[in-house]
Amino acid sequence: MTKQFHGVVSIGLVAVATVIAAVVLFQTSWVLGVEYLAICAAASATVVYAYCAKCPCKAHCAHVLPGKAATAFDRQPGPYTPTELAALGLALLLLIGLPQFWLWRRTGLFILYWVLNGIALVQIRLVVCRTCENIYCPLKDSLVEASSR
Repeated sequence: MTKQFHGVVSIGLVAVATVIAAVVLFQTSWVLGVEYLAICAAASATVVYAYCAKCPCKAHCAHVLPGKAATAFDRQPGPYTPTELAALGLALLLLIGLPQFWLWRRTGLFILYWVLNGIALVQIRLVVCRTCENIYCPLKDSLVEASSR
């Protein structure tokens, strides 16, 4: 299977998990659901701008859609600044962390949410990251160290 297959599937799994979280939040309150979707849109744009747009591989990104979206920003590849990494971390924390309280109340959906995200993370780390040539990625060194053990 190709790296694009794993890249697209992993993004799809994260998207399905995010939809599950949004449904749970909408069941709680439509306002909370709308706010979460707005946060998801802003966080996704932040990830694409702060991380993907500086990646030298955006033209042939295994995730496909984030790479294509990143080309809309005219950013040159280069090392990530502490501000960009903090923005990336905050965006991911909001995407993943915000719905946890409400997901926890629905055990089956909580487990499904984490299984989907877990499978996506495994695909990303074992397939997508291994084929990625982004020398600026802060996880690149940790992947090389882990594979040399």
